[in-house]
Amino acid sequence: MRPTFGVPRGVRLGATLLLLATGLALTGCGTHDLVLKVDILSFVRELQSPILVPDTPAIPGGIATGEQDVVTSDVNLVSGLGSAGEVKAVSLRLRSIADATTGSATDTLRVYLSTTGSPDPSPVVTQVVNLVAGTPDTVTTLIDNDPRLVALFKNDVVRVRVTTSGRGPSTGANLTGASLRFVALDAVVTAGKKPNL
Repeated sequence: MRPTFGVPRGVRLGATLLLLATGLALTGCGTHDLVLKVDILSFVRELQSPILVPDTPAIPGGIATGEQDVVTSDVNLVSGLGSAGEVKAVSLRLRSIADATTGSATDTLRVYLSTTGSPDPSPVVTQVVNLVAGTPDTVTTLIDNDPRLVALFKNDVVRVRVTTSGRGPSTGANLTGASLRFVALDAVVTAGKKPNL
């Protein structure tokens, strides 16, 4: 049986996401921009616990798992940002921690965002982490100025899919006690008045 990194199946859940207003800034000429923090991680239960990586033997070239589904979840944006105002900008942040007890390996985390019923697009975030014994690897990736994010956050529902793709050790000790943890998966959305309002 081929070792896998993460959970080798997809789980589809529904979640209602509340948008928290974290600031209200004046942009001049009487126009107000609302800055909202969208905490995606808090509404995807499977990502709130460590993703356990199966023990993997060291062999030349390392064992590659291929892309494995961790979770697929539909997140409901309250009222849809697009109906409330013009979405001007969206930034997305992913922070994760990788660790292991023995051995070393790599894993690639991918986050896909799409509308329900649409085919999977290319990932909006791709993050490579190192699983190294005794040396936790904390990686933060920030995505800005991606027009796909602006379009997605105008919808009522956003589908979140997360996958892993690992490669085990090629020499040295076997990989044991390894895990991946999501520390943050959130977005900052800047929305203003629609031009015709």
